[in-house]
Amino acid sequence: MPLKVTKEMSSQLIKYVRVIDISFNPFDNRTRSAREVLRQVNIQRFFNANPKLKVNPNILSTPDAPTVKFTFVDGTNKEFNSKDFLADEILMDVWRTVMKMDDDFEMEGKNVDDM
Repeated sequence: MPLKVTKEMSSQLIKYVRVIDISFNPFDNRTRSAREVLRQVNIQRFFNANPKLKVNPNILSTPDAPTVKFTFVDGTNKEFNSKDFLADEILMDVWRTVMKMDDDFEMEGKNVDDM
């Protein structure tokens, strides 16, 4: 059974993300997933849950491949060449990463709000 991330869960998990860089050419057919990720993460609920969150759309005029890069509170990055992934696959991979990070923080007695 696939992992189901509810609104409440995603609002908590987004606290582990600091920066989302999304680069794409809007006229390129390969950018569908990058544009969809931008649409899904650029919502007020996420900014209310994480005031430190920065979403940086970078609109390109070159034929470069679309990319989506997440930077987390621990300094690690996760970058996707979005033409190879669906938006749901990108976000699910990010949610799995931050769920593991949430577990690690809990085991170490850290609080994401203190970072």
